[in-house]
Amino acid sequence: MTERNWQCQQKGEGLWLGTFEAMKSPCEIWLETGEENARALIQWAASETWRIEEKYSRFRSDSVLSQINQQAGQWQTLDMETLSLLNFADECWRLTDGMIDITVGTYLKHWHFDSNTRPPPRKLLKQLAASVGWEKIQLQQGNLLLPEGMQLDLGGIGKEYAVDAVALALAAKLAEGGIMVNFGGDLMAIRAKLDQSPWTVGIENIVADESAVKVISLFRGAIATSGSTKRYAVDKRGRPLGHILNPKTGWPVAHGPASVTVIADTATQCGMLSTYAMLQGEQAEDFLQQQDVRFLLQ
Repeated sequence: MTERNWQCQQKGEGLWLGTFEAMKSPCEIWLETGEENARALIQWAASETWRIEEKYSRFRSDSVLSQINQQAGQWQTLDMETLSLLNFADECWRLTDGMIDITVGTYLKHWHFDSNTRPPPRKLLKQLAASVGWEKIQLQQGNLLLPEGMQLDLGGIGKEYAVDAVALALAAKLAEGGIMVNFGGDLMAIRAKLDQSPWTVGIENIVADESAVKVISLFRGAIATSGSTKRYAVDKRGRPLGHILNPKTGWPVAHGPASVTVIADTATQCGMLSTYAMLQGEQAEDFLQQQDVRFLLQ
């Protein structure tokens, strides 16, 4: 595994902040414990996050995900962690009527969301649509058959999975004391602080980066944001096209919010709902009002 750096800083009496970079995001681990224990747990959390990133990155030829894509057309046996992730992807696909679909990796090979590059031709996307659709996947007793020409991408659920996995593991390792895991604004507070005060979380203002559009007090729960303000392509008129693709067309949904933040129980739940809301376009707010969760649209 590539050598990376992490840091640990004291932020109050018994309160420690661990920081590192992963998944193209700044990552934070907040813990209430002693210094020696904090350093050991933060080092473990960073290593575990990097392990998950490297295992499921579509940008690494040696990742498990890339190996799955490279072996399309033949049966493959999955390890338990990968099987669990794909079962969650299946659940997301079913709960969203096929709108959250990890087979959009077929389209993503031709998109470059660098705020500068033009989108691929719609004619090409129409041709690729035949190789998109979770219903074409066969997943039986821990074995996967990915049809030839199809590509999986876990970018839509991977970071939230990492947040929940690391937070739950830290709670098992640390008997008491507050714990919050924050990966680039997708976060989970697994336990309130010892004095029962909440974690204070600012939701980034997409217009003014230095300010928070809303401040949330979180005792326990999760927050995740989906949006098109940082990763986007541009059309021929220079207008931004967000990175969340409609799996039916391979094209971003138009006329929706720029950003959706959801507050719920787990980061994976928040991520699924915020992404699905983005895919609702103009109906995003109506959809979220029916879900019995707190949310913020920008």
